[in-house]
Amino acid sequence: MALEAQNITINVGSKTIVNSASVTIESGYITVLVGPNGAGKSTLLGGLSGHSALSGGRAIVAGTDLAQLTPKQLCNQRAVMLQSDNIVFDFTVDDVIRMGLVWQFEESDIEQSDIIYDLASKCEIEHLLRRSILTLSGGEKQRVHFCRCLVQVLGKHSSDTPKYLLLDEPTSSQDIANELRVLKLLKETAVKRDIGVFLIVHDLNLAAHFGDVFYIMKNGRVVANGERDAVMTEDILSSVYETSVKTELTSSRLRIHTF
Repeated sequence: MALEAQNITINVGSKTIVNSASVTIESGYITVLVGPNGAGKSTLLGGLSGHSALSGGRAIVAGTDLAQLTPKQLCNQRAVMLQSDNIVFDFTVDDVIRMGLVWQFEESDIEQSDIIYDLASKCEIEHLLRRSILTLSGGEKQRVHFCRCLVQVLGKHSSDTPKYLLLDEPTSSQDIANELRVLKLLKETAVKRDIGVFLIVHDLNLAAHFGDVFYIMKNGRVVANGERDAVMTEDILSSVYETSVKTELTSSRLRIHTF
């Protein structure tokens, strides 16, 4: 089973932001999308998640067009963290994380609270659960929304929980320690729970280290896709980013340098 974008095009006004892009997200793998600013990455994720209207092509999951699904059915297929996720009301952190459970849970409040506390602890935000979301720093808010997505895909009713997790730069406001914590949790979630992860990230070294499958966008098009060593090459990256890129393979880890 896969979540797929099949030749999707997304226009905003008279401008084409995503141009006939195809992506396949397989369960159990982290699929990474990279590319320069303005390449269309966030818009592509929006189309693949059902948040953005398509001008052409289809986004499908298990053979079903996302456009045919109700909001509840969509929430049972994928969890999404957008860059624009923002809470303007005075909810507690616990309230926001609990939103990930609203579509699926029949457990008692105690059972729900146990799940929330366990995953909040893994994200190191358990001490914030009673705080207002409006009082948090940008990095703390980002981890709260990440935790909400984890709760949505790791709920007890495994038959009802989403099998896909789509995240738009979930570590952009994190320090090094929390950045690594988030990405390690994603890797663990993909492998142990057979979740398909679609991840937009700017740091090419982190992308190369944590990703399994890679897509590169430029000017609204997918210009390369495949496994790391075939895609994250000096020639491709230098062409896409229009700067000199050097790669170095040490102990199976790819290091990428820009000049």
